[in-house]
Amino acid sequence: MALGKVYSFGPTFRAEKSKTRRHLTEFWMVEPEVAFAELNDVMELAENFITFIVKRCLERRRTELETIGRDIAKLEKVDTPFPRISYDEAVKMLEEGHAKGAL
Repeated sequence: MALGKVYSFGPTFRAEKSKTRRHLTEFWMVEPEVAFAELNDVMELAENFITFIVKRCLERRRTELETIGRDIAKLEKVDTPFPRISYDEAVKMLEEGHAKGAL
């Protein structure tokens, strides 16, 4: 914790069984360790990190994304700040959705 902002970047493996093609068993993950950070600090760090990655991918790999048929318009809309709701708001939304039969 004395080092401030420290990141680890490496492969992550999941052991759970799955027969779906979309189930990830291996992916690369970035894990930031930030000393003395509160939840809002961590959320802001994550938002900035995701936004940077998306913009960099569009800047350097737009052609490849187009070649594989990705909808780049959605990626171009990624920007900070991200919408946020409280835990209580999320629970309320889930309860309302469940009551309507949406979940």
